[in-house]
Amino acid sequence: EQATGKLIWRLAIPRYFAGVKPPYHFDQWDCGVCSGPAVAGNRVYVVGSRGEILCLDREGQANGNDGPFLEELAYMGITNTPDAKLEPTDGDILWKYNLITELDVILHDVCGSTLLLDGDLLYACTSNGIDDRHDKTPKPDAPSLVVLDKNSGRLVAKDDAQIGRRLFHCNWSSPVAGRVNGRTLIFFGGGDGILYAFEPPSPSPSQEVQILKQIWACDCNPPDFRMRDGQPIPCSTPSKSTPDGPSEVIGTPVFHAGRVYVAIGQSPIYGVGRGCLSCVDAATGKKVWSSELVERTLATAAIADGLLYLPDYTGNLHCFDAGTGQRYWVHPLGAKTWCASAFVADGKVYAGTEANTLWVLKAGKELQVLSRSRLKSMPITPTAADGVLFLPVQNRLLAVP
Repeated sequence: EQATGKLIWRLAIPRYFAGVKPPYHFDQWDCGVCSGPAVAGNRVYVVGSRGEILCLDREGQANGNDGPFLEELAYMGITNTPDAKLEPTDGDILWKYNLITELDVILHDVCGSTLLLDGDLLYACTSNGIDDRHDKTPKPDAPSLVVLDKNSGRLVAKDDAQIGRRLFHCNWSSPVAGRVNGRTLIFFGGGDGILYAFEPPSPSPSQEVQILKQIWACDCNPPDFRMRDGQPIPCSTPSKSTPDGPSEVIGTPVFHAGRVYVAIGQSPIYGVGRGCLSCVDAATGKKVWSSELVERTLATAAIADGLLYLPDYTGNLHCFDAGTGQRYWVHPLGAKTWCASAFVADGKVYAGTEANTLWVLKAGKELQVLSRSRLKSMPITPTAADGVLFLPVQNRLLAVP
């Protein structure tokens, strides 16, 4: 409940993938659900921690157990209690789509993306990745982006961009939509460091799965990130961390005023290194400007009043002119930043670090620090509604007026 924080319902998702055999390397970090919810009417859509896309009743079990899925007790691992029953405070799954069994993808670490709702279509990153040895991609031709019918969970379309053949680590970025010259395009940052634009599937009475039409592709890695003296530069790995080499897209692309903004980065265990922030023309896929002042980052850019704010993994918060790429200021946050993106509200910029600190700066071209707070655990990207700042940390949700 927004006003009081009272629990309305919750859905327990026990781990069942722990200790899985190679080539899987998944669900070993105790990360839980790494997806933001997408809400449409009385339904909530989220990517679960077990590699499933879930469609949930917004009211939970308070209005009954709606189908077609009716096995919530078994799903929550409650199988040895004969008299167990669902309570109004339990979640209600309407349907689920298993990415592993339906698409034959190899999930890596986590399902780390948020779903995109556009009309009756639901766009999802598959989190297809490399194997447990961090050596190769077992399923290089598996889709990286799929489209489901939001009402039934039926697979409508999938990409054929063969991102898996160029994959560095995994696909974790989230798709976004934008209207460009009168038509909708879907923008997706690949695990190969390339930003893609796809055309939505066409309405069709047929149940045949469509192939998404690729409109353009833009490499977000500068050429000297990929090649040196005519030889490919290896990507950083957990066993051989290096600041050089290409990186993937992990943060979510941002569509704003006919342009797409996206930065490249690596998993935190791959270390710090060279990064790049790109501004891309949404119609053509051509770069408008780019900046290598930003190092590797997992963050999504925040744009307000013509200014772009982005933290990098090294622990620097940057402010750029969104139109020209000019950097107005950079502020060291005192610790690495991989757990949160910047957030702008009420003329303030919020940024969190892995040292459990939350910084608040004045939004604008001049650098001005307003406060620095120490929390009990790492702050995640906040949001705001009705004059209240909602700040998730690792074990609770805080509401700050």
